[in-house]
Amino acid sequence: MTDRDNADPDHASSAPADLLTLNATRIGSAAVVTVRGELDLQTARKLMSVVDETLAWPDLTALVIDLAAVSFLGSSGLGTLAELATRTTASRGPGPYPAPNQTPRPALRLVAPPDNQAVIRPWETMNLQQILPLHPDVTTALADL
Repeated sequence: MTDRDNADPDHASSAPADLLTLNATRIGSAAVVTVRGELDLQTARKLMSVVDETLAWPDLTALVIDLAAVSFLGSSGLGTLAELATRTTASRGPGPYPAPNQTPRPALRLVAPPDNQAVIRPWETMNLQQILPLHPDVTTALADL
């Protein structure tokens, strides 16, 4: 992220051949990364890069990844989203306090409307809803924080 991006937390990026478009915005203390296009082997690293840049924003308490406009979710995309859960707190867990000398990590919420079968089908096939539930929209995801 450039200094200009830090001053204005809106950030947009495109992956190879515009297969994936990413936009990061701030809503209060939460960041919303909107993903449009194909999330696969060719584009998953770009999502990880934008998320890593976004997680560096000051005073961030939550990260919402909006997958509503994803047209294809491949295994690499699924793996990237699962890895993001290890970089954040995926949900409210039994231990609400960070380990000593550890900075609290932002909560992670994922958005995919029930009619987006490009996301829902692979998500359910891999049984990921147990560790990273999907929310139907950004408003619902933010309210779950």
